[in-house]
Amino acid sequence: MLSGKALLQQKIQERIKERLDKVRKEDSGGQERAARDEEIKSAIITLISEEGVVLGAHPLAKVLHEMDRAQNTLVLVDPQQDPPACRVFSRKLIYERERLARKQRKATPKQPRPQTIVLTESIGVHDLQIKINRAQEMLAKGKRVTMVIESKGRQRSSEKRAEVGASIMKQLAQHASVCAPPVLEPNSWSVALQGK
Repeated sequence: MLSGKALLQQKIQERIKERLDKVRKEDSGGQERAARDEEIKSAIITLISEEGVVLGAHPLAKVLHEMDRAQNTLVLVDPQQDPPACRVFSRKLIYERERLARKQRKATPKQPRPQTIVLTESIGVHDLQIKINRAQEMLAKGKRVTMVIESKGRQRSSEKRAEVGASIMKQLAQHASVCAPPVLEPNSWSVALQGK
């Protein structure tokens, strides 16, 4: 059984490892990054030079000791092979590739998530106006808004939902275009609008 101090140190090490794994995942765009240097688990590896020449099976510790670690890094390229294949890469090359990948991720525009405004069929006039004003603000920014009118409790009147929906459509007509026609379901009414 571990003492209190040893147990605390073990928990700290686990947290550090989790944080490092999280950072590595973020650096690789959410994809799992290939194991490098000491992260490689196998004691024997198939070594591939920087130029792509297969140099045969070597002990991992010896390769790491003899390699210029300031300039190069060892990357696991094929973990399925026996012994696993590892290639020597220039640290500068890896840095440039990661930098370009980060730039490309930043350059790709994120798809705007449609905003949803949910209200009930028994909404008051003032509350309805506040929801409509909020929708108008979003539509003015060019966002897509889905208005949903839900039935709560026992009063389920499709006519009332359609009436409130028509009121919303009338007030938002000058600010938005309808993406999808209104959908009347047993417990809800919804319409998708796009800002002009």
